[in-house]
Amino acid sequence: MALFTDANVVTEDDLLEYETALDSIAASHGIDINTKITLATNAIADKLMLWLLNVGASDPQWMSRRLLGLSTVVVTPTLQRWLCFDSLSRFFSEAYNVQLNTRFDAKLTEYKSETERAADAYFQSGVGIVYKPLPRPLVPLVSVETGSAPQGGLFVQTAWVNDIGEESAVSAVNGSVLTASSSVVIGMAEGVLKAPPAACGWNVYAGSTNDSLTRQNLAPLPIGATWQLPATGLIDGPDASGGQQPNCWIQLSRQIRRG
Repeated sequence: MALFTDANVVTEDDLLEYETALDSIAASHGIDINTKITLATNAIADKLMLWLLNVGASDPQWMSRRLLGLSTVVVTPTLQRWLCFDSLSRFFSEAYNVQLNTRFDAKLTEYKSETERAADAYFQSGVGIVYKPLPRPLVPLVSVETGSAPQGGLFVQTAWVNDIGEESAVSAVNGSVLTASSSVVIGMAEGVLKAPPAACGWNVYAGSTNDSLTRQNLAPLPIGATWQLPATGLIDGPDASGGQQPNCWIQLSRQIRRG
């Protein structure tokens, strides 16, 4: 799972799963979908931070919560639904204000209700946090060099790894087209100085298509090291883990959440 502070926790594609006509409505009414996602994310972030500060010692990281912010909060499926529904509620609020269309008013009412239900479900299940957070990496560096790797397309992603074997959410995809006399060297854009404090290495995922990426290193690569595509080509390694799972669940009471 991604962390709350990772980039693109919710995207336009996520909202399209609920509203397939979102793009056309946005175009005809001059609405920026990403702005609504940002507003929803910021509003929920403020609420989450306030509630975590209010629970006191129920949060094992309470003493350093102001310093940590939400960097240790995991985006569970329930939290992602809350973010999506809040984004859609804000979208249809503007659509209705631009054009007083009863259809948009109905959508606004629907998503306001869904937002509240998702928030209730989230707090009933608990806020998931991790002890050794690994943020999603930046887009990996791809350098094409002389070599003898098989020609064709190459797509790559990377992920951080900590000392207990947890893996971050994977980076965005980068890629290149190889000729018959070339190879590729992959590196982490953060280098050594900007690597997360909890990271002790990283993994590289690669494939000939955008949806066939598997891990290419048998053991985590050292921070600062690079990975080069071997002359023998790619291996069929394991899939990415999907990010960190919560190490702890914090229950927030309805009294605190409403207060």
